[in-house]
Amino acid sequence: MVERIPWTELEPAILEHWGWPEGKWQPEHMAVLGPTGSGKSYFATHLLHRRVTRSGAHAIIVATKPADSTMSRMARQGWVIRRTWPPDYGQNRVIYWPISGRPSEGIARQRQAVFNMLDELWKPDANVIIQFDEIAYIEHELKLQPLIAKYWRESRALGMTLMAMTQRPRFVSRYMHSEPSWSVAFRPDDEDDAARVAEVIGGRRKYKPILLDLEPHEFLIVRRRKREAYISKLPG
Repeated sequence: MVERIPWTELEPAILEHWGWPEGKWQPEHMAVLGPTGSGKSYFATHLLHRRVTRSGAHAIIVATKPADSTMSRMARQGWVIRRTWPPDYGQNRVIYWPISGRPSEGIARQRQAVFNMLDELWKPDANVIIQFDEIAYIEHELKLQPLIAKYWRESRALGMTLMAMTQRPRFVSRYMHSEPSWSVAFRPDDEDDAARVAEVIGGRRKYKPILLDLEPHEFLIVRRRKREAYISKLPG
């Protein structure tokens, strides 16, 4: 059985251990999986905000949707929305939200903007957390899968932490399933998705029934290398 723990009790433990697996700083990637409306974006941005507030880390949210109320909420919490790169000096909590433009030209413009940012960040001692609001879009629609795969495999050595969200795990690189130390999963839409999500976070037989039993906005969080798992839900 996986224990249900109130978020007020679980959050301090996550903030203590995520990125400090043995009490010493070490980048650890996190994957967040859940269908539209499950609460994954709210959870991910909440946890990221708490992480950077606690540690003083530099962080970038890569936003690609035409409109996003979650990003507007983050802006009210002190995050700076940037349409161009790089940010100004001292802007350490940034929402990079390049303008996509009309459908006929938006994909190419967005692709170049995100590519340029990731290319510029690739340097020793980058020491930054990068959150992708929909990694499948960046991999497939923007056709940046090879660069994203490189980030999954090698960015920890540069001091980077990736936090990536997606609706359906079958549409993303296998590195999103093998490289993260932490996985967070909301209730999938159906049994097929539940089986796939369970498989990539640690075991179909173990986690599929748990995922299907989650209540709305509840999530299963798995600390994979420690084989720890808990169920929780953000208040409100």
